[in-house]
Amino acid sequence: MLASLAREVLELLEVPERAPERPVDPLQAELGLADLPSFAAPLEQLEGLGGGDGPVAAPEDAVLRRLLPDAYGDDPQASAEFRRFTERGLRERKAENARGMLAALAPVAGQGGRVQLDAEGARTWLAALNDIRLALGTRLGVRDDVDAFAELDEDDPARWAWAVYDFTTHLQETLVRSMGRGGA
Repeated sequence: MLASLAREVLELLEVPERAPERPVDPLQAELGLADLPSFAAPLEQLEGLGGGDGPVAAPEDAVLRRLLPDAYGDDPQASAEFRRFTERGLRERKAENARGMLAALAPVAGQGGRVQLDAEGARTWLAALNDIRLALGTRLGVRDDVDAFAELDEDDPARWAWAVYDFTTHLQETLVRSMGRGGA
């Protein structure tokens, strides 16, 4: 179920997987130059230099608007400018978190079992669970002051979605508590 939800967030974000890393030249590594970008790489693909080419309008989909909110609620022009420089990177980080969750789940896929997370994996899962919960909560119309789940009939199909939302909330809370105790 978690893998399916992570894949849905990935599909919604529409971020292609990154190309595999280029091989490191041994001489370049020995000289400490392995992290420098290749001169053959186009400028717009270099990390940090390709900014400013993102969208300026907020997404039409309500879930994407929740995952990629406006930076300035009272200034649409400033929000558009901020979005232009940051949305692509935000989408990529969210997609990376979802992929990290999928990678951790892969060994137990279809057979169940335990997933062990180190500190970095726990942070990745927290971010991915947060995005999953935001997406589910937006679709369900979750509000802080309303317990809509309690108001649903027993045979209402939305009960399943609410149960999944509740489960992901429990996972996130458990992970936060585990990290607070020094474990992950």
